[in-house]
Amino acid sequence: MRRIVVPLTLLALALPIAASAGVRTPGDGTLSVRDLDGYVMVSAKGGVIGRCDQCRLFLDERQGADEIVPVVSGARGIDVDADGAKERYAGKDLRWKVIGGSFVMIVRAGTDVDLSVVGKGNVSIFGTNGLYSLNGGDPLQVAPGPPPVLFRLTAATP
Repeated sequence: MRRIVVPLTLLALALPIAASAGVRTPGDGTLSVRDLDGYVMVSAKGGVIGRCDQCRLFLDERQGADEIVPVVSGARGIDVDADGAKERYAGKDLRWKVIGGSFVMIVRAGTDVDLSVVGKGNVSIFGTNGLYSLNGGDPLQVAPGPPPVLFRLTAATP
């Protein structure tokens, strides 16, 4: 039952992003990750929605960017840079979203990580299990690592 509820919940959370696709910035790319056991790092301007069965999560604004307001459930956060905002989370059944702004998101020691990203930036990913899809392309197997697979998050060229 949980395998059905989780994708439906992610779909419901992703609908606002899909609805705003008509107004997204030209050149925005997309990334979808499913069932990842491993590591993913996204440094982008845009939005991310994700969840994990268990992981360590770091969410913060990029250097020199406006402050982001992440929404995280399933764990208490820790303020690592004394700016009053929580950046580091760890626990089971974490769920998070950052909509708008420039952010850095790092998921470490993740099990069953699912996430969707829309925007421009850089991504690195590796793990022992999972699939990812870039710009709506065919799903690819996550490469075991390290080193991670690195790629740019931009729109596919026609």
